Amino acid sequence: MLKRNAPLVVLLAAAAILAGCGGGGSKSSGSGGGASTVSGIKVGNCLNDENYSVGPTETTVVGSSPAGVNFTLTLYKSNAAAAAAAKHKNPKTTAVVADAVVDFRGNPSPYAGAPPAKIGKAELAVIKSCIDKSR
Repeated sequence: MLKRNAPLVVLLAAAAILAGCGGGGSKSSGSGGGASTVSGIKVGNCLNDENYSVGPTETTVVGSSPAGVNFTLTLYKSNAAAAAAAKHKNPKTTAVVADAVVDFRGNPSPYAGAPPAKIGKAELAVIKSCIDKSR
């Protein structure tokens, strides 16, 4: 009976890791900083139309860019709230886009000796465009 539940436990653990659960230690993790003026579902649908592969909720979008960089986009109620949340994160793996924070930590290096993959300026511009379109 225990062996039958093992794949389910592994699946749930993988989902928690992809969602960023249990690692941030930030006061604002998980809540999205309150009610955002933008729907994460609308942003996610726009990003999917732009060849991103994401799964949205009302306050977050989790997935990967067309270049294969995994990220979590968390929407906040204001630009100030997003900036405050980003202060608690590593600036090398975090970007603030309007009233959202893009966290792309944990990506592997594209080749040996290279720094980890990150979201580029062009990808951030697409994310900003989708946030603006979703207002």
